[in-house]
Amino acid sequence: MFKKLIDGELSLKDTFWKFGVLGMIAVHLIVKIFGTMLYHKLRGLTILGYYTTRKYGLETSTVILTILYFSSLCFMLFYCGSILIGTWRSSAEYNRSLWLRHLARIFMILMIVVVLKMDLNL
Repeated sequence: MFKKLIDGELSLKDTFWKFGVLGMIAVHLIVKIFGTMLYHKLRGLTILGYYTTRKYGLETSTVILTILYFSSLCFMLFYCGSILIGTWRSSAEYNRSLWLRHLARIFMILMIVVVLKMDLNL
């Protein structure tokens, strides 16, 4: 299924709506959940501040949440790239409307920029 997505063999409707919009919302929610849980564990400190100022050892749950948070961020970056490539190739095969082809590409780029801006605080 992933190979078909990357190669643009799925329909533009499936690629854009199922994997693009719904998939991006799901991945964004996962990143936000781990980020919120980690934020409450850090008690207002930044991640770097927490790990450099701890004098009495680290809590295991905080370390696990940090790993989960950064893993979810890495997965989100991978997913954004995969969806962008899949949408681009799928829209190239879309022959019904030139407007929809380009709108799908533009909206996918905008959605990825917005999600990255929200999750990475750029």
